[in-house]
Amino acid sequence: MLIFGLQWLRKAILRAGHYKAYRDEAALYQKELAQARAAGIPVRTAVDWYAFTLAFKGVFLEGLEVAFIVLTFGTSQGSIPLAATGAGIALLVVVTLGALVHQPRSRASENTMKFAVGLMLSAFGIFWSVEGTGIEWPGADVAILYNLAFLIVISFGMVLVLRWLRQRQNARLSLTGASVAAMGG
Repeated sequence: MLIFGLQWLRKAILRAGHYKAYRDEAALYQKELAQARAAGIPVRTAVDWYAFTLAFKGVFLEGLEVAFIVLTFGTSQGSIPLAATGAGIALLVVVTLGALVHQPRSRASENTMKFAVGLMLSAFGIFWSVEGTGIEWPGADVAILYNLAFLIVISFGMVLVLRWLRQRQNARLSLTGASVAAMGG
């Protein structure tokens, strides 16, 4: 979890710092919509199986992640029935939300969501990595919030530094371009 979180966080910091291109969710949605329409498969039932499969994939993966998190918390407390109940409820909530929120993802910025998910996965990953070594955190599970706050401060600090570096780089390039133009080249 820590490795995945740090990878997502790194990409999100680079996007926010203008070192990696932002994803244009609206353009990607239009492309996927055009591909779906071009598939030209006649619908013989009341269910659009192409759309169902795409939606199921996203909702299933998110629900599975939530279930794993809930199961991990429950089993660390020694209550597998409670963990299974929590995982079932979490899965139900995610499936219900997936059914209710079926609009294109362009309404919510994927870049922002990935930044938030990267922060959360990293915070949980740090917490569980340390717990896995047998060390107990001061404040127990509240330490996840301290990890999250620390990661937020560090991440936004890195974004500011990257933006500042990009501005300096752009300023140097424009000065170089202006000097070449002034020399007639």
